[in-house]
Amino acid sequence: MKRLGDFLLNSPAATVLAGTAAVCLVVYLIPGLHSVAWIIGLVSVAVMLGVLMLLQQQWSQEQARIDDLNARLAEARGAIGGVTLSAPAEDEPGEDTRRAERIRELFPTTSGLVQQIRLESGFSELDPQLLVPLRTFLDEFSHTSFENQASHFAFMDFYRAGKAFAEWVDAEAREENGLLEVVPGDERPGGWRSFSDAREIGERRIDAFLRTRQSFERIALENSVIS
Repeated sequence: MKRLGDFLLNSPAATVLAGTAAVCLVVYLIPGLHSVAWIIGLVSVAVMLGVLMLLQQQWSQEQARIDDLNARLAEARGAIGGVTLSAPAEDEPGEDTRRAERIRELFPTTSGLVQQIRLESGFSELDPQLLVPLRTFLDEFSHTSFENQASHFAFMDFYRAGKAFAEWVDAEAREENGLLEVVPGDERPGGWRSFSDAREIGERRIDAFLRTRQSFERIALENSVIS
């Protein structure tokens, strides 16, 4: 019933019908036109019949359109209902976490370069292969930054310490019998005094490397970058 009422209110044919009825009522109330009232009545009936036919046609068209829309809506709902939602993916580690884990992978504390220079308490002889992770680190992380500010500052200290250590090795060490060793004094222009100075600088850079590596891991743990 509500749908029919809305249709009549919004239909031009319904407006014509209402207007015709109003005009006829006014005409019938005029005494001078009573003699031709039957003609006016016939015209009114014809108009009303035409308008009713037009209303019927419009009503049928509107119903067909509504039925078509309902069918499309049902089809769309069926398509949506057939879609299966995948389970939410587990949270993936962030960039900071992946970078920090990569650094721990390159410099484990129980093996490799870190363990060796700790056991030696400095630099005496060193397998060149142990420096491969250091050079890999300097290459991979040359343009790296961490979103976590504290971890970034600690990382930069560690990176600078690692770079300084690698530069010292390149400048002051040589490979002899498959091992790296500090160039001895008898092969230096400055003699053994130069050798002693070089070893002292190397020890400071090794200490800085170990200290900043430990500091970086500690700060990354404190800021939940790694666990």
